[in-house]
Amino acid sequence: MFGMDRNNDKDNVRRGQDPAPYDMEKDPAPYDMEKDTVPQNAGRAPAPRGYFQSLLSKPRKAVSGIVFTGAIVAMLLMSLVFSLTVAVVGVALEMSVEDVMQTEAYKYCAYLLYQIALAAIVAVYMKVYRERPRAFGWRGTHWRFFLIGLALACGLLFSLNWLNDYVIKFFGLIGYEAPASSLPSVQGFGLAGVLLVVAVLPAVFEETVFRGIVLEGIKDVGTVAACLLGGLLFSVFHQSPAQTAYQFVCGAAYTLLAIRAGSLLPAAMMHFVNNALIVLDVRFGFLSGVTGGGAAALYAVSGVCLAAALAWLIFLEKDGGKAGLRFPKKGKEEKVAAEMGGAAAQGVAKPKGAVKPFLLAALPGLILCAVLWIYNFIGGL
Repeated sequence: MFGMDRNNDKDNVRRGQDPAPYDMEKDPAPYDMEKDTVPQNAGRAPAPRGYFQSLLSKPRKAVSGIVFTGAIVAMLLMSLVFSLTVAVVGVALEMSVEDVMQTEAYKYCAYLLYQIALAAIVAVYMKVYRERPRAFGWRGTHWRFFLIGLALACGLLFSLNWLNDYVIKFFGLIGYEAPASSLPSVQGFGLAGVLLVVAVLPAVFEETVFRGIVLEGIKDVGTVAACLLGGLLFSVFHQSPAQTAYQFVCGAAYTLLAIRAGSLLPAAMMHFVNNALIVLDVRFGFLSGVTGGGAAALYAVSGVCLAAALAWLIFLEKDGGKAGLRFPKKGKEEKVAAEMGGAAAQGVAKPKGAVKPFLLAALPGLILCAVLWIYNFIGGL
């Protein structure tokens, strides 16, 4: 019966054995984790409900890799559907595909496409693993990390904006030309729409995936390794040859900030500021118009901000994030962990060990991104 089977599971767990797999014929009632909690094995993700319990109870690193690959696959499927839709619309309106691609509707949809795919992946993850946003980074942190994030954003954008130019010049030696900007119109109310799809939504959904769900599974491999992985994933995700180096640096910096803060909120703010300043510069040209002594001063100040922010995070905030759990007062651990849900709520130990489980699960997504990167590079020749 239900109670007898679950009591045996508890005995198995105490003896270090795995609980029996969920059997709908012997145990038709859904298992209630709140009333009769069975601790999961250390290093495993929170057990999903019903039929998915045996199938998807993977090590946390593997879950992060699955989420990354799932996001890439979802993006490709949506891109395929979108391309077919554009072709059908072109035929229906007697327009060429090139003409359709020049419309404002197409440009907005092209930017929204990836964010919708990421939002769907996050929603599926939350549904299957029953984790609240707080469990994967959407939690408060000290205000100083937002100031550090602003310094990092300004430092990266102003003092490293030359990085893209050098990469383009390097690739230009073999005939590569970076594609022209495909932003929708930033005139009038269009500016608000562009800020929404280019700055707000990416800051929310990309950070939720990369500095939230994925980082929660890999941050125990070490700060340096996690930052390098974060930079790599963020860079290949965008599949932009011209921005590969800059996006790698940004991804690593966002990851470092999220680890030290124990929250993805400062990184999301940093992401938003970076993208918003680029959009505002396209509209008003206040950055591209700075030359001579003004440009030198801007580079110098932003360089100091970048160096100071990185030095602070690397040397003075080693324990600032407490591995993602920030308990304000002693004795509040259980309450905060219960609010977070997931592994913390069930008393599951943080996963330890190598990054191999993540890489194996993320490898299909990495291969797809690499293929698309090469495709985009060849398209620029």
